[in-house]
Amino acid sequence: MCPKLLLVSTLKKNSFYFYTTFGAPKHDRQFMNIGIFTYGTRGDVQPYIALALGLIENGHGVTIAAPENFKDLVVGYGVTFHPLCGNAEEGMNSPAGQKVLQTGNTIKLMKFFYKALHDIRQPLRQSYMDGISKVDYIIANLATLPIVSAIAEKQNKKMALTYFMPPVALTDEFPMSGLDFFNFKGYNKLSYKLGHAAYWKFVKEETNEFRKELGLQPLTKNLIDHIGRQKPLDLYCISPSLIPQPADWDDTHKITGFLMVSAKKTAAGNELNDRALNDWLAKGPPPIYMGFGSNGVGSQLKIGAILESVLNHTTERVLFCTGWALYADLPKHPNLFITKYVDHDVVLPQCKTGIFHGGAGTLAAMLRNNLPVIIVSFYTDQPTWGKIVERKELGAHIPAKRLTAKKLIAAISAVQQNKIKHNVLRMGDLIRNENGLTNAVREILNYFDKRAE
Repeated sequence: MCPKLLLVSTLKKNSFYFYTTFGAPKHDRQFMNIGIFTYGTRGDVQPYIALALGLIENGHGVTIAAPENFKDLVVGYGVTFHPLCGNAEEGMNSPAGQKVLQTGNTIKLMKFFYKALHDIRQPLRQSYMDGISKVDYIIANLATLPIVSAIAEKQNKKMALTYFMPPVALTDEFPMSGLDFFNFKGYNKLSYKLGHAAYWKFVKEETNEFRKELGLQPLTKNLIDHIGRQKPLDLYCISPSLIPQPADWDDTHKITGFLMVSAKKTAAGNELNDRALNDWLAKGPPPIYMGFGSNGVGSQLKIGAILESVLNHTTERVLFCTGWALYADLPKHPNLFITKYVDHDVVLPQCKTGIFHGGAGTLAAMLRNNLPVIIVSFYTDQPTWGKIVERKELGAHIPAKRLTAKKLIAAISAVQQNKIKHNVLRMGDLIRNENGLTNAVREILNYFDKRAE
């Protein structure tokens, strides 16, 4: 049972207004007290820090509600934090979590995720209730939608949706991520309907149980369809240079560009303030960045063995970031530096290539820092990003189940081709100039302004 969770707001309503580049001048807007609700890994939290900072700079109060283990990360940037019951990192590294990760099966992973949420459903729901009761406007995503949408409906609060993954809104221009086996109009729209039905199968029982608890009518149809009829703002904070906005969307669905924290904003206790790492970087040629963040890798022994082979059979230097994974026995080598995390925007410009799982946030960081990439995809939307990277000749894609040292060494050599480097430089320039944060903040504030009328 989680302890009583309290939301502590450090921002009070006031009448201080000034001009901003994010949209209308502040004197044209009412102060908004906004709550961002997210659940999952670091990749599900980090981009929201950028969004929170953008909204705060626009004169509004923002609280990020996320699993308890992200408190230090969020507060380090000066953003108010509200803990949601549960610790995603502990769950990932539990024996049950490791067992399901080793399967590399998205369906089994989703079952594990929703089972874990079910086991803590009462304190988890209460932590959401406590957080939502202290804000006036809500930003949610697919993971938090079953609980947040019910509370927002009960409390009659306005909700916008944001995603850091390929779209889940219907279009006939491309298929839904994870179901991209074919690409033609009839199939493409069908793929979204199939995907929505699968999602509803996972969350139906939990959603309707909670709706009854709140005195709301249970849903007989898909949750995504129910929310869609309300026409909320539906933002995809990904690059239109990688996934262009479909022409058949209505104006509630938008692709904004990636969200990036301003270079002027740094977290207190930043992991990069590491003298040993800086010294190692300065002592040799640019290394390969290799890391899988808070993504579960399944077999740490396999990854460790492949890393050792790369070090023994090439002259490459490797900066290896362990993230959440608990590696028992990584190799020792003068060309290897091991750390848990790094500040991407400080370290990546000093690297030559990025090897990672294919999370959208890390992909954005790699490309905006002009690195050819090698995506080792495990599950969910990662294979889709891998396919996009290969199609646009920005790097290579190796599904984790097919990963071998030989394939990885060949990919490291292949992505250094001049054509790939040229494509990466061009894509990096496009991404740096997309103004994703500006676009997202403007859309959110305009939407909440209209809904408040």
